[in-house]
Amino acid sequence: MQAWLLGSGGWIPTATRETTCVFVREEGHGLLLDAGTGLRRLVSEPELLDGVRSLDIALTHFHLDHVCGLAYVPALPLVPTIWAPGRWLYGQASEELLAPLRTAPISPSDAHELGEVRELEPGTQALGRFQVTTREQRLHWAPTAGIRVGDEIALITDTAYEPQSADFARAVKHLLHEAWSSSAHPVAQAGDSTAAEAGMVARTAGAGHLTLVHLNPLLQDEEELLADARAHSPGARLGRDREPLRLDDATVAADR
Repeated sequence: MQAWLLGSGGWIPTATRETTCVFVREEGHGLLLDAGTGLRRLVSEPELLDGVRSLDIALTHFHLDHVCGLAYVPALPLVPTIWAPGRWLYGQASEELLAPLRTAPISPSDAHELGEVRELEPGTQALGRFQVTTREQRLHWAPTAGIRVGDEIALITDTAYEPQSADFARAVKHLLHEAWSSSAHPVAQAGDSTAAEAGMVARTAGAGHLTLVHLNPLLQDEEELLADARAHSPGARLGRDREPLRLDDATVAADR
């Protein structure tokens, strides 16, 4: 399995960070975790899709910075299947929730160009050839889903700190965890995690690596985030767009 961080930012894309998107590839199959503006890298860097015969997209939730990349799908060389937690977390079909983004007057594309929408369920299910486990996260201003791909990758974003996140990420090789602010300068926003809390989750989970994602575009000092996380997980790293993600068995305490 190989994986790349295509978008490490939250809310607003910047000159250096697209919004949240992670690409996982294995044996001719691809999986995207969230569809922020980082999805455009599959268009501008088509070599990422070399040899990929099928593509699935799993959404953690429906905030615009996590779904706006779905509008780019017609530019891809293959039509994906989209999995979203609408019925599970909001009691409404995901296809209905995404319809405004996928139909006129917002979208000029036909439905067959945009991919089938299916329901992401709680627990474990197969998304194409990938085994994915999800967990409900209720501590954001709207519910979100944590997503784990086998024992290789877990994405925890758009949620306030919960001790249960460590159980969900237990022994995962690479944890991608939101770090919206530092604990020294918390941002007054409902339901987001600090970098220190990301470090605590990684340490308690025994994750192999920790990368900080969904970074706040208004923060002036990202190194403060890194120091905050490393107080608990010395090997923590700031997410960098287009960065390959390590999937070996290092630990966050030793990774440099």
